[in-house]
Amino acid sequence: MESVDWQEFSNDIIEQLIEDGSNTEAMYGIEHHFVAENNEIADKAQQEAFLKGWDVSELEQVETEDGLLVFCFDIDTECPLDEVIINEEVEEMVAYAEANNLEYDGWGTHFEE
Repeated sequence: MESVDWQEFSNDIIEQLIEDGSNTEAMYGIEHHFVAENNEIADKAQQEAFLKGWDVSELEQVETEDGLLVFCFDIDTECPLDEVIINEEVEEMVAYAEANNLEYDGWGTHFEE
């Protein structure tokens, strides 16, 4: 698995949203994406996230380009479009993924008027 500079990844997303005219004063719904190799790992990780009080999406089974079945879910948060806050959140999510045998697959959000 390739190493990702999550701070650069996050800063690029934030910069692009601002360049596109997204509202810097709005609160943004952030979807942190996770992938597990099997249902048991995903289920255990979801329970852990729920116990932390996080908003966890339903588990989805997805077929990769290689034909492998993986299990995916999101943790949804809300925060301002602030590099420091989002990067701290990403660090927490990466640590959570590592502790729960998940792959952190980045985050996304929507343009805000």
